[in-house]
Amino acid sequence: MPKNLKKSLIFIFNVIIFFIFSMLPHSSFINIKLFDISISFIIPLLVAFALYHSPIAAAMAGVLSGIVMDSTAADSYCFNAIVLLIIGTFVAVSSNTLFNKNIPSAAVMSLLSALFYFVAQWIFFHAFHDGINQSLTFLLRHSLPSAILSAVFIFPFYFLYSYVKKL
Repeated sequence: MPKNLKKSLIFIFNVIIFFIFSMLPHSSFINIKLFDISISFIIPLLVAFALYHSPIAAAMAGVLSGIVMDSTAADSYCFNAIVLLIIGTFVAVSSNTLFNKNIPSAAVMSLLSALFYFVAQWIFFHAFHDGINQSLTFLLRHSLPSAILSAVFIFPFYFLYSYVKKL
């Protein structure tokens, strides 16, 4: 298979998988929730992608998937695009300079990224709008468990992108 065709097919694969997982949390026919915990597949997917790509490619993947998420969310005010841009850039830069590209560092980066996303979401949308008791309850019962559960999904995405990188 020619190299240009292989690169084009991998690019199309990336676009499709990011589009699907960006639309999944906000779709009405699939509701992925466990009690009050919401699972975000886009964060570990972005971390796995950013581990093996340049900071510019990771930033673009974060921005574009964030725009898709913001376009389907009710009140996001470009929150997802900005936060996923920061996550993609940070993971790509740190994986190229600080960390190895192995599964323990991917798990740590996924957990840190998910914590950053859900705590930022809590700060911007819940911390100052509700009372202190409701705000802290939301943080402890929704945001932190959501970050931990979302970070677990780094494992299938890590192995997927390590396989794609070998291609």
